[in-house]
Amino acid sequence: MHMRFPSKEQRLYLANILADRWFFSRSIGADPQSILVVKWDEIGDMATATHVFALLRASYPSATITLLCKPFVRSLVENDPHIDRIITDIRAYDSVYHLVVELRGTWGTLLRSLWHKAKYRVGRAEIRLKHKGSQLHEIDTNFEIIQPVLKPHVIPADPALYYSEADAARVNEFLETNNIKAFAIIHAGARRKLRQWNPERFALAAQYLYDRYGLQIIFAGSGEDAQDIAAIRSQLSFPAYDFTAGFSLSQFSCLCSRASFYLGNESGPMHIASAFGTPLIGLFGPGVPYVFYPRSQRSAVLHIILSCNPCDQVHCVHPENPCISRIQVSEVLVKIDEILHK
Repeated sequence: MHMRFPSKEQRLYLANILADRWFFSRSIGADPQSILVVKWDEIGDMATATHVFALLRASYPSATITLLCKPFVRSLVENDPHIDRIITDIRAYDSVYHLVVELRGTWGTLLRSLWHKAKYRVGRAEIRLKHKGSQLHEIDTNFEIIQPVLKPHVIPADPALYYSEADAARVNEFLETNNIKAFAIIHAGARRKLRQWNPERFALAAQYLYDRYGLQIIFAGSGEDAQDIAAIRSQLSFPAYDFTAGFSLSQFSCLCSRASFYLGNESGPMHIASAFGTPLIGLFGPGVPYVFYPRSQRSAVLHIILSCNPCDQVHCVHPENPCISRIQVSEVLVKIDEILHK
């Protein structure tokens, strides 16, 4: 018999639960004047958590709200009017906060909460334990984490992203320089290879969007996606455009707000588009069903769920035909028609 030991994440969750129950106050007391939100996570995770800042601000309008996040995520939220300060180094968590909201932390953030004696803390671990075996949608998980500290008059809200006038000017310049009117964004990348739909299939979908709906195509992503983007563009009968190097996440947010359509794998950019209500299709592979699906009104998901789901997204038991590859072009085209005809 093989003994199943807790994963690193489970051990951290357990430590957080014990700390919350043994070391931190069980009553928030007076309205907090300093709030730290810990979200040491990826782009899509942050995009599904931004309603937290607005809800905390609605409850505590005079509090100073600080966000601790990864450096590369900063530009996604730096224009959020509900955040007063952003720090991107765990070592900068160096003072006492009345309220600490741990949306996703590390051993380091837990130890600093203990060292600096946070007066009151709410965290992800308790919510995951409460819903063990039936994980909530990520947006709902983030709401439940902060629900105990919200004022009674504050109601749930959807995530929202913000960009600056300078971001809008940069995007306008890009669109005007390239004479781009109505357009679709395609993001063919993903953090894991098993999440990536075939570039040739993206090319067929892009050609359809151009031929059927007259949408110009803008490819989004990072430098890591350059090879796949080049492969897709080489198969198109029309010029397409690249919005990758030299653009920030807040500028990409602005681009999503102007787009007529978005097509992409499960990834951070998909959640950014969803936050703006951009009509979209999300292509899902080995990810857990439902938890990270887009929830905007004009969105659709294609997800072939096999018996091996969920997996570690690295080792595939069907390497010759992984789940993401089982999504057919014809299915995507049908969804495109359904969404764009709504």
